[in-house]
Amino acid sequence: VTIASTGNASDFGDLSAANYANSATSNNTRGLSVGGSSPSANVDILEYVTIASTGNATDFGDLSAARSALAAVSASHGGLQ
Repeated sequence: VTIASTGNASDFGDLSAANYANSATSNNTRGLSVGGSSPSANVDILEYVTIASTGNATDFGDLSAARSALAAVSASHGGLQ
């Protein structure tokens, strides 16, 4: 969703696997998804989606252990000083 618009949301990429209770954060370039739970177990996936593209997520590593419901933060501040 573009916050400054009154338009609808649009689908711009999918995670590599369906999961829930994952942590997510983003900056102006990438959205990051970490861990989560699948129907059968917690997962250890680290992946990102490039916001300006319509591509799917790219897996770039694993957590040291499968986890869900983690906290996430971002250093992005939208240009505020």
